[in-house]
Amino acid sequence: MKTRKTPVHETIYICTAMALVSGFLEAYTYLLKGGIFANAQTGNFALMGIAIAGGEFGKALTYLIPMCFYVLGIALTVTMPRLLDDKGLINWHTVFVFCEIVMLFIIGFLPDTVPFTISTVAVAFICAMQYNTFKRTNNVAFSSTFCTNNLRQLALHLLDYIRTKDKQSLKNSFTYMLINASFLLGAVIGTLCAKAWAEKSIWFCCVVLIPVFLALVLGKGN
Repeated sequence: MKTRKTPVHETIYICTAMALVSGFLEAYTYLLKGGIFANAQTGNFALMGIAIAGGEFGKALTYLIPMCFYVLGIALTVTMPRLLDDKGLINWHTVFVFCEIVMLFIIGFLPDTVPFTISTVAVAFICAMQYNTFKRTNNVAFSSTFCTNNLRQLALHLLDYIRTKDKQSLKNSFTYMLINASFLLGAVIGTLCAKAWAEKSIWFCCVVLIPVFLALVLGKGN
């Protein structure tokens, strides 16, 4: 049976780097941008419900806006790859990482006097695109922007290894463990950087993503 060659954008280095960036951004928006989670929207749904129950409808709107842009980001990741493939242009993964670097670099220039909604909307938009762009690593599906399903898959594969002694299941469980550990490390670094450099700390993500972009360019993104 012929083994499937792993595309560059599915390599464990690329995907752990994306998870690390996501953990950083989760800490960044929560600590500096009004306690809003921009990576995944489950927490924002809960916080919006709490705000509505407390009669804080203006605050509830601050959670709704990033949700809408999250949906827009997902829609873009469906249409853009098809457009690029049809025209035989550069791979979408490469284009996206370049755009992410540029957007995060610009966000770092925004002063703290700018309404935090602008930053959280931009980060939510980025994270939605990242979530629907980087979806596999080591031949398994994963999420680079939140940990819940990764944790579920870790448990399932680990239990399967205990039951069957299948080494691939053990390898898969370690893959999910590494992704979640990278996300956690990103949140730790994000917290420390946010305390030290405030809004400009987001440039750390650009430092992480530049080698990712170069790897995609040199590997032709696929």
